[in-house]
Amino acid sequence: MNGSALEWSDNFSTDIMSIDRQHQELLFLLQKLLDVLSREDATLEDTQRVYQDLVDHALEHFDYEERIMKNIGYPDRKAHAAEHKDLRAQIDAITQDVMHGDGKSDWKGLVSLVQVWLLRHIVSTDTKIRDFIQNGKADD
Repeated sequence: MNGSALEWSDNFSTDIMSIDRQHQELLFLLQKLLDVLSREDATLEDTQRVYQDLVDHALEHFDYEERIMKNIGYPDRKAHAAEHKDLRAQIDAITQDVMHGDGKSDWKGLVSLVQVWLLRHIVSTDTKIRDFIQNGKADD
């Protein structure tokens, strides 16, 4: 991994081990994509394959997280699921761009966008699940 490696922080924790493991895997896959993009010898197929792994995992994670929220009676589940829906639409749009573009600058800009929304979603939305578990409420 390069010097700007994405690392797990307890600030990302939801206090649900299975969700936290999935978040860690998402960070790992995102870092793997950044690593592939930094390699001079990486082919378009290499990049597309790693990107698709990240997308597949993210989409499965959203479904899983929504089931967990339902099971624990999370009160902001519908709003959280609506955010996932928006993220799915953004992923679809990004996927259309990256799967047809081979310029490294195109890929890096789009991956930066993925990185920003992934980390922002975990920190600003997913960690509210932890607050609900700890305090019985979803807001601060």
